[in-house]
Amino acid sequence: MHWEIISKGVIPIFVLYDENMNKIDLPKGVIPLDIFISSIEKERVTESIEGKYGSVDYGSVFKSRPPIELKILIKATDTQDYRLLRDEVYNLFQVTDRLCVAEEYQPGKIYHVAVDSSYIPERYNNNQRYAEVEINCTDVGLPFAESIGTTQDIDENGLLYSQELWSYGMGLLYEDDAQKYTHTAKEFAIYNAGNVGVHPFEQELSITIDNVVNGYTLRNTTTGDEFKYTGDKKGKLLLDGANMTLNGLQCFRDTNRQYITLAPGWNYFRQSRVKEVSLDFKFYYL
Repeated sequence: MHWEIISKGVIPIFVLYDENMNKIDLPKGVIPLDIFISSIEKERVTESIEGKYGSVDYGSVFKSRPPIELKILIKATDTQDYRLLRDEVYNLFQVTDRLCVAEEYQPGKIYHVAVDSSYIPERYNNNQRYAEVEINCTDVGLPFAESIGTTQDIDENGLLYSQELWSYGMGLLYEDDAQKYTHTAKEFAIYNAGNVGVHPFEQELSITIDNVVNGYTLRNTTTGDEFKYTGDKKGKLLLDGANMTLNGLQCFRDTNRQYITLAPGWNYFRQSRVKEVSLDFKFYYL
């Protein structure tokens, strides 16, 4: 069904997308009122040791984010229209298995959610054509907010807000060096605008190295991670998540089997030989 744009002059508080990042327009008469996003709970890992005071602290891990609450208004023309709009809301949030939601004032950051719990609109006592709905959205996947754009979008086009990829509150810098993610120097810096580290096993991170040769190393001196290629063949090496390929063929056994991670903020790199290195990743936020 084609969704009509909500009435002119109303500023939506949140924006919905499908999993392919196609914007979902709400039906006319369904108006976003507010969005409530909780902080993420942490779970501390400790161990008690016999004969030792207190406990040993091994740090903490992030748990799932509590449900994100969406509040919407149903504004119908009559009682029959109200029921049609109610059913369209049910169809949108219950039939679609997974959605992405972003705040209107921080549109560059999205949350991956699903609506699993039931809800019922609360109609106004003095006007049965109006109702408010509170919908709890379960955070799916990682508990973090995620940038819509990637670093290669910045590398190619800069920070163009007209693309609707970037917004305030994303930790972005307007320095030239902070917008460069392809380098051909022996030492270079990569800026992670998110306040969460990036790990290739859990988040989107790909590193392309052109004309790699035996003995080549790439080290992130900020995190201490070092990748080394030990194979005899030359070509384009791609570290895409957990996969390592050379010219499209698996090459994990021809490496030191170590991965590069990124810390929040600036990451300083050093390569053993000058090659073109390109990093493509998204930013993640608490």
